[in-house]
Amino acid sequence: MTTPLSFGDAPRREQVYLVAAGTVALALPLLLTGPWAEARLVDMTPPDWFTCLVLIAMSALNVEIGRVLVGGLSVAQQPHKALSAWAFACAMVLPTAWLLVVVPLTYAHARWRGLRVPLWKWVGSAGFLVLAGCAASLVPRWVLGGLPNWMAGDGGEGLATLVLAALVFLVVEHVLFAGSAWLNHAEDEQWLRAQLTSPGYHVGEAGVVLTGGLMAAVWTAGPWFVLLFGPLYALMQRAVLVEPLRENAAMAAELVETNRQLEAVSEFKSDLMGMLAHEVGNPLASVTGYAEIATDALEEGDLDEALPAVRVVQRNADQIGGVLRDIVSLVEANPGGLTARPEPTALLPHLRAAAAAQPAAAQPDVHCPEGLVALIQPGHLDQVLANLLGNATKYAGGATRVVATADGERQVVIAVQDDGPGIPEDFRDQVFRRRTRHPDTADSVSGRGLGLHISRALALANGGDLRLSDSPSGSCFELVLQAPGD
Repeated sequence: MTTPLSFGDAPRREQVYLVAAGTVALALPLLLTGPWAEARLVDMTPPDWFTCLVLIAMSALNVEIGRVLVGGLSVAQQPHKALSAWAFACAMVLPTAWLLVVVPLTYAHARWRGLRVPLWKWVGSAGFLVLAGCAASLVPRWVLGGLPNWMAGDGGEGLATLVLAALVFLVVEHVLFAGSAWLNHAEDEQWLRAQLTSPGYHVGEAGVVLTGGLMAAVWTAGPWFVLLFGPLYALMQRAVLVEPLRENAAMAAELVETNRQLEAVSEFKSDLMGMLAHEVGNPLASVTGYAEIATDALEEGDLDEALPAVRVVQRNADQIGGVLRDIVSLVEANPGGLTARPEPTALLPHLRAAAAAQPAAAQPDVHCPEGLVALIQPGHLDQVLANLLGNATKYAGGATRVVATADGERQVVIAVQDDGPGIPEDFRDQVFRRRTRHPDTADSVSGRGLGLHISRALALANGGDLRLSDSPSGSCFELVLQAPGD
């Protein structure tokens, strides 16, 4: 069965019940007002209209405090939960006819400010509060023999009357709401049925009603004191609401931090897997290729061809070992960054070895002065060169030149150039980002978009940088390193 959305969708018995309750709620306050007003002391309270305005203002204050503290109240809030206090207070200090003013206006304000339920339920619950208020208003007359100022004389007797009236109000209110919950579709009243069977709900509702009753008691003794009671009530509401909100905010902050850590771990895991595939996969492919060359040469007895191939295998195996050591250090130290131990490193042997590790048709010319030295961890230099030359081979058919020069006394620049199609202008500012690849080549060229990102991270860890420079043709990446001091 579909959950009812309108009064017409409710069962006929529910419709009859609500119409009957509403009719009685409109008539009964007027019937009870006559005898109550006749016995009323003129100087007991300020004018009725003023008392009515104070009750409505207190209700509005209650709703606004809730909105400020929790950022706005919205669906699934039964309005009688907070508004019953003001209906009960009205019944205790005003003729019952004023219930037909206080209850509708407090409900209208609450609905305007975001406490929303279907309108027909809203009207029905307002009628229930009017009837509960009428029942509570009879208690002072029965107990005190018609004395209108029920807190006059013996204050203890007045407080006992207040508690008894609150009990009558709660019983009538709960019976009326239980009748509606029982007569309506079960799936449409799941929340209300759960509340009516919850001890916590009854305790909370009793506290709400007694709050309104205590304000009414203070009002009968000294109306102007209630104007001071308003700020105190606001502070009480703030204390009651803020502590759970602080707890929820703390839990939310912990959850956000946990999610951030999980995202960082997930990202690190993804980068680690990509690093393994990229930094180990590339030299491993070279090892496989040159191992086959060496094997074929040895079978033919050609040591001159086998020896260079074996040396390439050895260099790449050493590079793989260095990568694995870096990965272990990275995992043990900090998932968020790379560390390096730069040392004075002669560049020419590393440049020649990196060029020789490329396929024969893609080996670039190497130009580097003898004795040129830069500060970098040797294994990191090999990784960066392998990445740059490997990218040039994949995207441009191979690098054409590797040029190392001293840039003044403080820096050394290693430029890796190719004559390929170059990097599109709209992609140049993204080229070093993690897992970023140009859509024109992402499908046709294998890769994970990590090589340049890792290479720049290694350069930065060694106190240098990796940049894309302008070139008349193809691409030119420059590895900038620090020169050793004297």
